Amino acid sequence: MRLAGTLAAAAIVLTLPVRPAAAVSVPAAGEILQRMLTTIAAMPEVVSADAELRLRIVKSLTAPPDCVFRGTVRVTGGHPKVRIGGHTFGLLCWAVDRYVIDRQLEGSEPWERFLARFTFEVLGEKLVGNGRYYLLQGKARESGSDPGAMIGWIDFDRRIDTVQSYTQMGRMWMPTYQILYAPRFDASMEILYSNFQFGAR
Repeated sequence: MRLAGTLAAAAIVLTLPVRPAAAVSVPAAGEILQRMLTTIAAMPEVVSADAELRLRIVKSLTAPPDCVFRGTVRVTGGHPKVRIGGHTFGLLCWAVDRYVIDRQLEGSEPWERFLARFTFEVLGEKLVGNGRYYLLQGKARESGSDPGAMIGWIDFDRRIDTVQSYTQMGRMWMPTYQILYAPRFDASMEILYSNFQFGAR
């Protein structure tokens, strides 16, 4: 599942001043984009699986989750999509479902394919704490494309730690448990998979 994309998506912050370029060389736009894409975890190809997502913010894994989401992961054309069927009551859970899971996990187009529509260049860089940010501008390769351009800051040093557990099913090993942790936000997402459905090869 591409949940990591949720917690590790490019940060769009255009109001902070750009610091002068440091002595170190600025990476190429392609390298910066690839660094971002490597934080997006791809789920093994199965037809579908049930998933329970448990979100905790500034809490240990032994504490009760702030939100619990239940849904189904379906793989279409090698791209996983999540459909949430229900979640814990509350404004935070509703917002995460509506603006994070809905937008980041249920897109019909993989990030790699979407970004391939543009040519990118690095416009600037800045430091936030010890983290490096680069301002990238993308222009559509084809006229009339929607969107025709995009611009945003990408956190080059952002990382997501992940731990996975696998269970053997016949001749295959499938992930049944996963933890995603974003140190910058002190947020974790615990994911339990079950009821795997496989298609004919």
